[in-house]
Amino acid sequence: MTVLRWESAMQLGVPAIDADHKRLVGLLNQLHYAVIAGEDEEGIGRLLEDLVGYTQTHFAREEDLMERGGYPELQHHRQIHERLADRMQAFRDSFLQSPDDFDMHRFYDFVSGWLLHHVLGEDMKLKPYVERAINVACA
Repeated sequence: MTVLRWESAMQLGVPAIDADHKRLVGLLNQLHYAVIAGEDEEGIGRLLEDLVGYTQTHFAREEDLMERGGYPELQHHRQIHERLADRMQAFRDSFLQSPDDFDMHRFYDFVSGWLLHHVLGEDMKLKPYVERAINVACA
């Protein structure tokens, strides 16, 4: 597990979305450091719960902006989000059922890989639509 670093290439230029993505990276890295530091199960569980919960908050915000901006691939993007949310919840449930058997490296690699792929690929496609939603709201 290596620390995931926020890179300028990951920026959409949409402040709310960029802040969410930065927070997700930060939460994932907090979890990484907590594991390295030997944090107890309760602390790891709280961080895992925060990450899963904030992922859902971010998805709702992003989907709202996509809808308001008329993003034509909204349903497809929403399905991607649903699959990830289900996967994140399954990881969380696995940790809660058996913290000693939980593969934190696998979880971290999954989430960091997903964040990079999703932000640099899928989310870049929605940038003009989300910007349109923000511009309309500010007008």
